[in-house]
Amino acid sequence: MQNLPLLLLSAAVASGLLYAALTPGKGQRPAPRRLTLPACLLVLAAGLTALVVPRLSQALDHTLLSQIGQHTPALLSALLGGFTHSGSAVFLTLLISLSMTWLLLRRDISNALLLALSGLGGALLVTVSKALIARPRPALWSTVELSSYSFPSGHTLGTAACAGALAIVATRRMPRWQSAWWSTALIWVVLIGLSRMTLGVHWPSDVLAGAVTGFALPLLLSQLPGCRQAA
Repeated sequence: MQNLPLLLLSAAVASGLLYAALTPGKGQRPAPRRLTLPACLLVLAAGLTALVVPRLSQALDHTLLSQIGQHTPALLSALLGGFTHSGSAVFLTLLISLSMTWLLLRRDISNALLLALSGLGGALLVTVSKALIARPRPALWSTVELSSYSFPSGHTLGTAACAGALAIVATRRMPRWQSAWWSTALIWVVLIGLSRMTLGVHWPSDVLAGAVTGFALPLLLSQLPGCRQAA
């Protein structure tokens, strides 16, 4: 029974991916150049993981996080501590659910599927990665106690996956505002990442790996036939 939530999550993601892959394609086939950015992001995430697992990044992580803790003003830490809740599973689930409902009412199935797969896929990646890598949380100063592992940052990865998917959908529906959508997504993820470090609950490499992996996910999913924009 302990593994039931993970099995259900895995089944939901697998079913969604299968549907998206087998659905007749909408719009044009993806150009190879559209896969360049997510591929580069995944290579960066793999490189970070290769450094984290044998603890090769630990000295740099320790130095950077110590500097963040020492030089972040108390007021800024408090503000970021409140903002960090916008990257929680509860907030992201509610936001994605409401956005999906709005899209489904307009019969925009492909974009609703993209949001669902990005949110669920991000949650699955976080759960599996934390269990496999099992990196301890930082303990450089007194902070909140968390029972889960550190790598990658779940708040950052989840936010990047959802923000990236929302930016893609918003750009499809209102392309003239593309720069604004992606700027908002990037700023949101940066602030979430900073909040996790100022709280002292994640190493910098946890945050960076979460951000690049999270953004890569919807960029890749958006190229699946069932998640492509209709012509």
